[in-house]
Amino acid sequence: MSVLDRLNPAQHDAVIHARGPLLILAGPGSGKTRVISHRIAHLIGESGTPPGKIMAVTFTNKAARELRERVEGLLGSVARGVTLGTFHSVCSRILRADGDPIGVPSAFVIYDDADQMSLMKRVCTEFGFDPKQYPPRAILSLISRAKSDLITADAFSSKVSSYFEEIAARAYARYQALLSENAALDFDDIIMKTVELLREDDEVRERLQDRYEQVLVDEFQDTNTSQYVLARLLAPPPDANICVVGDPDQSIYSWRAADIRNILNFERDYPKTVVVNLDQNYRSTQTILGGAMGIIGVNTQRKDTNLWTDKGRGDPIVVYEAYNDEQESSFIAGEVKRLGENGVKLSDIAIMYRTNAQS
Repeated sequence: MSVLDRLNPAQHDAVIHARGPLLILAGPGSGKTRVISHRIAHLIGESGTPPGKIMAVTFTNKAARELRERVEGLLGSVARGVTLGTFHSVCSRILRADGDPIGVPSAFVIYDDADQMSLMKRVCTEFGFDPKQYPPRAILSLISRAKSDLITADAFSSKVSSYFEEIAARAYARYQALLSENAALDFDDIIMKTVELLREDDEVRERLQDRYEQVLVDEFQDTNTSQYVLARLLAPPPDANICVVGDPDQSIYSWRAADIRNILNFERDYPKTVVVNLDQNYRSTQTILGGAMGIIGVNTQRKDTNLWTDKGRGDPIVVYEAYNDEQESSFIAGEVKRLGENGVKLSDIAIMYRTNAQS
């Protein structure tokens, strides 16, 4: 039996699409990782795309490991030739190989959160900023958002609209100077500098565009401006072989500069886009899906989807309004006890709450 026989019709369409831009709208529990791994396997095994011509980027090391394991499970060791990793790991490799033209040394070090905080505290001390009035963390956050929007220190300085932004602009310029002195980049620099390299060096950009015949981007709803610009530079509109996978209803990283407009505007930037909806859910009952869609459906910035499942209606959703926190916790404890007595394993029960104080 072919691996394609195990896919539902929508998954099958997404996997076999070989040429041109593809937008896969993957609802929760719809087999997204299976589709990506099978798509890579199909490109190599059936379409004849060499593994070295494929780039697949995702957001976390865990997701990248899982995807690689699945692809290797389908193809074996040949899959190791695929460039597969997080945005930051892939861009780090590009910069170490080709960053010299924009002043990035091949042996650059990457500053983590603690390193960044230490450096920003030094900057604030140099300028005599009161850390209570101008917290280093808040300044770093503003700089991070600027970098995610590809705004350099000079450009940021020219756009300040408040005294705090003026303080941050001075800190931004000094912070970057100290990073350069230490041959270091922070995580935002890794993407921003790669974009700078591809924009300014035609030879590097054209070489990478020629090398990567197929570009896949996972969790596309959580990309920020710099990451989407990077994707467009590697797979230029209007008809590059770029496949993006995401769901605007699952975008959760706006606080980290993720821009939901990227997935909403993809078809504008790539007008030849084929859209595939993965709308069969394998995880939940129809009652849960209906409740979720009733809530999320009022959002204006989203793509219309119609999730369905063959798991049946399932139990109704119960809403319990407690008089106070003690009554609420007593009800939850009682429900856990009742479920346990009815054969439900405690490890299959999840309790979610909004703040640590509720725990």
